[in-house]
Amino acid sequence: MRLLSAIIVLMLSVASLAVGIALRTVWAGPDTVIKTIEIDHTAPAIVIPGSTLVSNPGRQTVTVLDNTNNEAGITLVYGRTVDLMGWLRPARYTTVLTDSTTGELYAAPRLGSQSRVPNPLNSDLWLEQFHEQGALKASLTGDQDISVAVFMDGSYPAPGTIQLSWPLDNVSPIAGFLVAAGILALVIGIVLLVMVSTDVRRRRGPRQKLPKAPKRRSPRAAMGQRRTISQPARGRRRLQRSALAIPLISVVALGACTPVSTVEPAAVVDESAATLDVTPLAPYPAVTQAQFQRIVERIANHVLMADQTLDGDMLSQRLSDPALSMRGAQYILRGYDTELGQISPIPTSPIRLLVPQQTREWPRTVFAIVQQGAEANSPAVGIVLRQETARTNYQLIYEVLLAPDVVLPAMPLVDIGSPRLARDSKLLPVSPEDTIAHYGDILSDGPDARVFSEFDVSADNLYTLVGPDGQALRQESFGSDLEMDLTIEPADQQIVALATRDGGALVFGVLRETETVRPVESGAAINATPAVRAITGEPQSSIGFEASYDMHIVWYVPAVGSEEKIRVVGYSYGLVDAAELDE
Repeated sequence: MRLLSAIIVLMLSVASLAVGIALRTVWAGPDTVIKTIEIDHTAPAIVIPGSTLVSNPGRQTVTVLDNTNNEAGITLVYGRTVDLMGWLRPARYTTVLTDSTTGELYAAPRLGSQSRVPNPLNSDLWLEQFHEQGALKASLTGDQDISVAVFMDGSYPAPGTIQLSWPLDNVSPIAGFLVAAGILALVIGIVLLVMVSTDVRRRRGPRQKLPKAPKRRSPRAAMGQRRTISQPARGRRRLQRSALAIPLISVVALGACTPVSTVEPAAVVDESAATLDVTPLAPYPAVTQAQFQRIVERIANHVLMADQTLDGDMLSQRLSDPALSMRGAQYILRGYDTELGQISPIPTSPIRLLVPQQTREWPRTVFAIVQQGAEANSPAVGIVLRQETARTNYQLIYEVLLAPDVVLPAMPLVDIGSPRLARDSKLLPVSPEDTIAHYGDILSDGPDARVFSEFDVSADNLYTLVGPDGQALRQESFGSDLEMDLTIEPADQQIVALATRDGGALVFGVLRETETVRPVESGAAINATPAVRAITGEPQSSIGFEASYDMHIVWYVPAVGSEEKIRVVGYSYGLVDAAELDE
């Protein structure tokens, strides 16, 4: 009986495994949904909107073929739909949409006043980009707010052979159950066989008594007995065969009734929503973490090449005022004397804090704190990037060294972004532009300034350096033969104010210190400092010199009602211009 049970279980396991494996292989349907479109057009871009990308579930794979063998190659980019459209307008482009009835792809031309666009490769706007020759294949996970664009280099029509594919789950849900059941039955059958084998060996052991010889019976009696015994045996074999056939028939019938997966029809897409004229309901962060990392590395590498050659024109491609004026002046000093000038590379990692502006318009601003080295005590630098338009790249406008052991206020998460406040915002106890002006007053007048109580200068190194005490030390260093006049006032530069999580703001601004030095006695000459001589080209003057120093400062302005005071959290200080005084 055990042997029969083992055989039945093993046969059931073979049948279950066979059906389960067949459902996963030969009986399985296609594992990919593929749609191809050939576009005959002259537009410089082909746009695949998010509605087309998600018309089938799963990760999207976009394949582009260039049949012209153009040396420009194929460029595929993807980014937020709003950003992509901001970059494309007002150029012509072709949109790939999904037919709501058939699920097939079709092309819809979009008119525009420009037939060519700039080369999209290496634009800071994209979340990711790909570039290949002849053929390009890219896999991504898009959504309704993400769009893909295909270009050559902007001056040629985009390649017109586009293929979209999505993975398809073609495995029957019962296949796994059948395979698991088959394996379980196989284990049970093997266990039963082992038990049967053990029982047989036990019965084959030595016997204590010889069996008695059977009594001789008449042939007719023996024949009757055999008939009596054999008939029930044949009945049992019929029952056993039936017991084996019933499960086998059930398994085969169950496998035959299992539905085989087929290609699912494309989801119906509202064509009116695929026109890409999408406006987000709320502002979003200007960059992502990965996007910013790529941008700051590009800027750092570009500035490093400009630093090596002291090329101001190259520098202006990635820097804008006020950072451009200060670093450009350092180039002049370094060109005059390699010992002059302070030129430090722009750090790229580790990024300790990233605060993108929360916006959907341009210009856009991003603030980050990057440490100069992985050590915990390495100096930290605060940088501010600005993107003027969708087609221009980010430029560095502020680079300030943060104070040691500075404690910054809590900032919004990178996935949310921070709203940028206006320069005359009334949401703060002191507006950003007034913060700059008031701090200039206390540097000039010290405790006598009317607004001195607004600021915490107890640990302010800049106040110690440039404030009344610092000015007195500087006048003392010139001696009694020279007369020094010092003025500090806000410079006409960009003001950046990003809201903190507690309702305050980080404010970036520039104060310009103008130092005028004249000889006291008429006819006496004054020697120029090496830095002033490098810019003016004059070693000395009987009239005097005027030198301008810029202070790039970042303040923390607390929220309305807070007991905290405004404090400086970082700054940069450097010579930006010098000239001989007019007679």
